Amino acid sequence: MPTAYRRAILLNLSAAVIWAITPVMISYVGSGFPVMFQTFARYLVALLVLWPLFFSVATTVERARIRASLTHLLPRMALIAVANFCFQASFTGSLYLMLPGLAMLIFQSAAIFGVLLGFVFFADERPLLRKPRFHAAVTLAVVGVVMTVSVEGSAGSLVSAAGVALVLSAALSWAALTAMVRAWLPGYSPFFVNAAVITFVTPMFLFSHLAAHGAQWQFSASPGLWALMLLSGLVGIGLGHSLYYRSVPALGVSLANILQLSRPFLTAFFSFLVFAERLSRLQMLGGVLLIVAAYTVTTLRPR
Repeated sequence: MPTAYRRAILLNLSAAVIWAITPVMISYVGSGFPVMFQTFARYLVALLVLWPLFFSVATTVERARIRASLTHLLPRMALIAVANFCFQASFTGSLYLMLPGLAMLIFQSAAIFGVLLGFVFFADERPLLRKPRFHAAVTLAVVGVVMTVSVEGSAGSLVSAAGVALVLSAALSWAALTAMVRAWLPGYSPFFVNAAVITFVTPMFLFSHLAAHGAQWQFSASPGLWALMLLSGLVGIGLGHSLYYRSVPALGVSLANILQLSRPFLTAFFSFLVFAERLSRLQMLGGVLLIVAAYTVTTLRPR
């Protein structure tokens, strides 16, 4: 196996570990911060990594192309930022209502939403809906979601219906975001797209916090919670995206996404260590079905 390929796999799996532990960090510090403020602060510190990262890899030609395209890029970026806002607000909010391991399992339904939206936006994905394997994957995903949410959680209470609804909303929003990026921003560096979209969306979280809580900046969080919350932004958004996007050129998008299917299991492991979260056998079986469905869809979609 070539050294560059092994390195790309290592980078991708490192991103998976980082993205797996980030929901645990978000959930852990949730007692100290409102949803919108936590998300605003995490995105703000992530920009300290994302823009320097883009300028470190951008070529002169790429920078010139972006400057020449700003007029039509800005409205598209704004709409993508709305999808990003819906995704992050929903997913972060769900972690205030349910434990991270279960949330990450249900989030795998984003793969199914992605194909359904791909049918609307992209002609090359429409044939997928006629394939028996796609229908089997959808069936597995639906059964998997039902199995993971229809039993009692580790605390002895039914899984929060509101939490499940927020995770599914996040999955749908993420699928919409990726569809818009593919349709509107082909050929642009993912480092630029990521930094630009987060620049657009960060003030939206701030304004949402102000609308909900007013000018509240005094929270019950300890200095340790502040540090952990900001670290989750630097590492989870800044470093995680950097590692993932650096792995894609050598691995290809399909394999890079398949390796990321390890995240729910990693999140469940970290959540067990921090919160003693224990998924029931039925929930674990439902999670496996969701992962199989996501894998099936990932292998079916065009490269």
